[in-house]
Amino acid sequence: MRPGTLKRLLDVVKGKTRPDTLIVNGKVLNVFTNSIDEGCSIIIKDGFIASVEEDGKAASYRPKRVMDAHGAYLCPGFIDSHTHIDSLYPFYALVPYAIRGGTTTIVTETSAVACACGMEGVNAFTQSTRGYPLRCFFLAPPLTPPFPEMEGSKGLTLEEFKRFLRRQDVPAIGEAYWTRIVEGDPRILKQAVSAINADKKLDGHAAGARAKRLIQYVLTGITSCHESVTVDEVIEKLRLGLTIMIRQGFVRKELPELHRLKDMDIDTRRLILTSDVFDAVMLREEGYLDSIVRTAISYGFKPMDAIKMATINPADYYGFRHLGAIAPLRHADILFLGDLEGVTVEHVMTNGEIVFENGRFIKDIPPHVYPATVRHSVKAAKCTPDDLRIRTDGVSRTVRVIRVVNQTITEEVLWTPPVRNGCLQADPPADIIRVSVINRYDGTRRSHGFINGMGIKNGALATTLIWDTGNILTIGSSEEDMAIAVNRLIDIQGGTVIVRDGEVTLEFPMPVFGTMPIGSIDEIADITKEMERRVREIGITLERPFLTIQTIPFSGLPFLRITDKGLADIKNRRLVPLFVD
Repeated sequence: MRPGTLKRLLDVVKGKTRPDTLIVNGKVLNVFTNSIDEGCSIIIKDGFIASVEEDGKAASYRPKRVMDAHGAYLCPGFIDSHTHIDSLYPFYALVPYAIRGGTTTIVTETSAVACACGMEGVNAFTQSTRGYPLRCFFLAPPLTPPFPEMEGSKGLTLEEFKRFLRRQDVPAIGEAYWTRIVEGDPRILKQAVSAINADKKLDGHAAGARAKRLIQYVLTGITSCHESVTVDEVIEKLRLGLTIMIRQGFVRKELPELHRLKDMDIDTRRLILTSDVFDAVMLREEGYLDSIVRTAISYGFKPMDAIKMATINPADYYGFRHLGAIAPLRHADILFLGDLEGVTVEHVMTNGEIVFENGRFIKDIPPHVYPATVRHSVKAAKCTPDDLRIRTDGVSRTVRVIRVVNQTITEEVLWTPPVRNGCLQADPPADIIRVSVINRYDGTRRSHGFINGMGIKNGALATTLIWDTGNILTIGSSEEDMAIAVNRLIDIQGGTVIVRDGEVTLEFPMPVFGTMPIGSIDEIADITKEMERRVREIGITLERPFLTIQTIPFSGLPFLRITDKGLADIKNRRLVPLFVD
């Protein structure tokens, strides 16, 4: 808040200063009284709400501008309390689509950019959100990477983390996997103490934590969780004082199960709706928080309750004193809704200024120019097919194979591969292909293995868009196509490359941090859809191929993974050799 703002707001209400804007003829959604206050005027000055009064009583104000709401429902701007926009698309491209979807504030993780480019990347990312009509807050990344003994990344030092956590636009620590913190990882315990002492939240990731393990997790200061998939899990966490973020986005959609909470006698102030990220296709075709609120209402939540779960509840959770409601001293972030149950966004005001009107974003959005250092962060040297081969002494030996069980879960199976010219061979007809992970900064640090269940018959793919490290993953039916994909990926400085029969059939450059493209949401959505078509051409039949691909090296999910350091047994927290005998 700027010096003098409070005095000017007081002077407006006292009649000494003219307000900037007066909104009349609106139906104000009051999230404190659960009422719809008709015939109300909203008085705005310096981007803040100075007062909310009956239309008749507001007639004495001499505003510079009068806006007639024409009976629209006036709703606080939506808050996405947990997302991951430090990859996938640039912030400036997101802004018009977020606003169109009624979302005026975002709270985002920064773990992807921290792992990929360290503190320099985090600073570049946060700077890229400035100057746009969409508020952005950041979560301090606690585990970069989650398992340093099993995977490599840039990451933050403890001192860098502490400095970042002290920022006013950092309300919490980002999600910390419960296994790491309960096991006593000294990094996260020190970080947790810093957050507790600074009176900041600690967002959780409690997937699979129940009973004693959940209690241990809560004891470390965790204040929320967005990983609940059953009502029983939600109730157990609520009993321990956690805030529940109901996820309805790209990774998972939980409302089909968790909507049953609407019929239970619980404190709904501890329920929050969140996306956990929308990809570009979803932003273009579905909307944003408006679509989540609309879905909650369609499942039987009262409109007021659903709206509160996207406004005042997240604002109260994070301590956003000036957000989440239409009331004095709150930011004038206001949605004009034509239909309450349908959550039809007609106009959007942020900071007291209309930015979306009659279905159109009306502000110019200049693209952000990112520093050259974060646009050239994939430092690995190029490789040859021989660099990717798995050599043996000429004798066939049993190996561990990563088998894809579903979209995000794997398991270990054993297999004896054929040998040719002293190298282990894949068996694409049997759906067993090669997989390698290469450290993005040190191309000599790479690991190799086999994976079953991807479906690739003739081609390869390489990508840096993986959870959490941003290293290079490549899968394919031959080392020749894999090497072509990797080398082209290095040329374009990150993203995704698809190869078929020795030819690049698609490349999707993501040169910013090696995980973020430059372009509009429409352009990104178009190429995302084209990528799915191209991976089908090389044989992939998975329901959601890119979610599965991104999680192949992810150490936060069971059971067998591959990182730049080797095969990782996630359950037992150790690297395991490729060869069993």
